[in-house]
Amino acid sequence: MAIFRGKKLTIEIYGESHADKVGAVVHGFPPLDYDSEELSRFMARRRASGAVFSTARIEPDEPVWQGVTNGHVEGDFAVDIYNRNVHSNDYDALQAKPRPAHADYAWHLKDGTTNFAGGGRFSARLTAPLVAVGGLCKQYLHQKGVDVYAYIAAIGTAQGMSYKNADFRWQAAVEASALPFPAAQNASEMLEQIAAAKAEGDSVGGRIECLVSGLAGGIGDNLFEGLEGKLAALLYAIPAVKGVEFGSGFDLCRMRGSEANDALFYDDGKVCFATNHMGGINGGISNGNYLSMAVAVKPTPSIAKEQRTVDLALRQNTTIRIKGRHDACIVPRAVPVVEAAVAIALTDESAALESCNYNKGD
Repeated sequence: MAIFRGKKLTIEIYGESHADKVGAVVHGFPPLDYDSEELSRFMARRRASGAVFSTARIEPDEPVWQGVTNGHVEGDFAVDIYNRNVHSNDYDALQAKPRPAHADYAWHLKDGTTNFAGGGRFSARLTAPLVAVGGLCKQYLHQKGVDVYAYIAAIGTAQGMSYKNADFRWQAAVEASALPFPAAQNASEMLEQIAAAKAEGDSVGGRIECLVSGLAGGIGDNLFEGLEGKLAALLYAIPAVKGVEFGSGFDLCRMRGSEANDALFYDDGKVCFATNHMGGINGGISNGNYLSMAVAVKPTPSIAKEQRTVDLALRQNTTIRIKGRHDACIVPRAVPVVEAAVAIALTDESAALESCNYNKGD
């Protein structure tokens, strides 16, 4: 069981990829009347779809709630999501043979296990309850005037829209966030790169960007209470994420201060920013500009190409080819997971949330 302990929320996520179920227990959730159909649509974006990028493991992901009454949640509740399509025998040949770039070997070092079927508690399957809870958080934030949008910015070498580009348009990003595979720039090239990798028994990663509109300034604090730290912690809980940046992020390394600094000015009595290189956060505190952040999603490590590994039982070198049902690219299905993680972090700051209007930079 993994536990997030925030200021307001405690979220316990449990289960394994090939167990009977995965789920979450939530404590301290603020009062919310939610739209169950909207939540179902949000969860459907994470499910496998049969598309070229997606695993052939199709799960219904129907949440079973406890402590929820007539679409109202408050305080403590739980959700179970049952695993209906499990093929554990796909992993028989991998007994004691850790898959490169998976958690298998690190898991073995921690717990001594040599049975890595389905990835156990380290599987991306556990993002299903994360998305269920995050979907509720998204609706809570929306009712406060705060919206979270994520979209695909790149897959492999195919570049799409990005908040870093001069031609970026906010509305295009909002529209892209609502689709399982966004109609972003170069979407066809992105799909071609996924199809090519899949045909070769390989996989490909990408970049997901996330924007938050309507967040008031003054949320967060310094050092260990910083808003960036909380957001990053939730984003790194997503198994495939290997990098997080805010605003211009690592590009700031190549800038001078005169270019990187976000100039302030008054517009009709309101403080505005000429740019948003800082991603809407200064000193760990939201500054009233929109939040911008991005994550790097690694290529799916389960591939059909031959890979070198070790046999922990025989204590010798070996090779493996991973069979079974795996995503050629996890990026499209990870978009709502990013939104869920960000929404959970911001909902935990709910006591300070207010609606806020600002210039979105279009």
